[in-house]
Amino acid sequence: MSDINLEKNILEDKIKGLSDQEIGIKYNVNLKFIEKSIIKNLGINVSNPIKIKSNTCPTKFIKKLSPKDFNLEQNTVWSFKSRGTWATHNGNYRGNWSPYIPRNIILKYSKEQDLVLDYFCGSGTTAVEAKLLNRNFIGIDINENAIKLAQENINFNFLFKTATGTSEVLNSSGISIDLKIGDARELHFIKDNSIDLICSHPPYANIVKYTHNNNNDLSNYEVNDFINEIEKVAIESYRILKNGKYCSILIGDMRKNKNVIPLGFWTIEKFLKAGFTLKELIIKRQHNCKTTGFWYTNSIKYNFLLLAHEYLAVFEKSNDAMIKNHSSEKLNSISYNKINKIKFIKNDNIQQESTTVWIFDKENWLNNTLNNLIKRYGNNNYSIYNNDYNSKKRCELLIYFYDNNFNDFNNNFDNYLEKEGILAIICEDIRLDNDIIFSTPIQIEKHFSKNEKLKIKEIILIQIKDLNNPTKKNQNLNIQHKYIIVYKMA
Repeated sequence: MSDINLEKNILEDKIKGLSDQEIGIKYNVNLKFIEKSIIKNLGINVSNPIKIKSNTCPTKFIKKLSPKDFNLEQNTVWSFKSRGTWATHNGNYRGNWSPYIPRNIILKYSKEQDLVLDYFCGSGTTAVEAKLLNRNFIGIDINENAIKLAQENINFNFLFKTATGTSEVLNSSGISIDLKIGDARELHFIKDNSIDLICSHPPYANIVKYTHNNNNDLSNYEVNDFINEIEKVAIESYRILKNGKYCSILIGDMRKNKNVIPLGFWTIEKFLKAGFTLKELIIKRQHNCKTTGFWYTNSIKYNFLLLAHEYLAVFEKSNDAMIKNHSSEKLNSISYNKINKIKFIKNDNIQQESTTVWIFDKENWLNNTLNNLIKRYGNNNYSIYNNDYNSKKRCELLIYFYDNNFNDFNNNFDNYLEKEGILAIICEDIRLDNDIIFSTPIQIEKHFSKNEKLKIKEIILIQIKDLNNPTKKNQNLNIQHKYIIVYKMA
């Protein structure tokens, strides 16, 4: 069967309601081929072609305006087990973000009638939230068909019941929703210092493609080219955003040849380079990772972790030169105390974690973290640098808790590792006195990226549950996570 006929058959079966798995088995193709067939024929990457309307659909009336029992997030780890289906939200557009994210960002970092921009608009998740929350909105996407889908999704009115039981239609109060085809790298039609909030979810290089043979679509770019282009997006973002306002970007990592590509860290670095400071660095947990059965077994067998997190960076545009200088401080200038000795109880029976998010209680996080690292990488031949750095013993696993001894560690760590040994650096984000975030792991990755002996095997997030330390509304988020950057010696 020719590829043309195969693509036609795949689309017909999708319209009939067959799942990707059923189609894959029937034609012996993978998800990438199925996605390519849909994009090529429909011009958009959707999981259910039936929902795509060819003509302008009539106005929809919605009754559910918001999620049940919604509260603003107060910590730096966000987890939404239910994707969210209020208003016109749905998961048909592949890779679109949960509406809980723009809802939180819009409510926390803007006010009613403000102008919100999403330059990777996709199917319009942010647009729907802007309309619901009474914000003016500009949505931009490189894909004409995505814009058409977004227009369909915002074509609704609010339906309420009055006390007498009759229905009443209410429109949003005089706001403007402007959707247009465009390129996030070139926003010439938007004036300098005119946007109140940027809230966007770019593609993760070419993991998920959204158009067919479109050389201007960043979802068709390889990683290095993508990072070069995302820098242009960051520069444009800084130009159009008002001083003192915020830009939020959700971005994740990739895996290639058994190593992690830190796409999230690299993207954040480009926005910092453009002049932004980092107001918050939020960890968004993913819930589509299977941690039992086949995936758990293979995670152990092939020694990899399922990527289960993304980074939601909230940047601030500030003209304060002192704040900007703080955001680019060097690793050894941060006021960490030297860690004298790490104490823990070894437990050979601990069950290994299988994703990149490890969730522990405050009292047990250190013990559980170390035992997981040792069981997965140490093979009972490990050292903790903070305890044993004067030792000449070589080990398979070297664990280092970032402290102000970093220069000594940097000069000596490879003397203590076996060939192809594992280096695990435990570190965290620090909120400085001026309320901006200094992200130690991003700076560590930037530092060691120049070391040809090291390759990143994993970036692990440790969520530390501390329910006794809530953050008050409208203040900084409570930092609830730490990082482990796992390197392998070449």
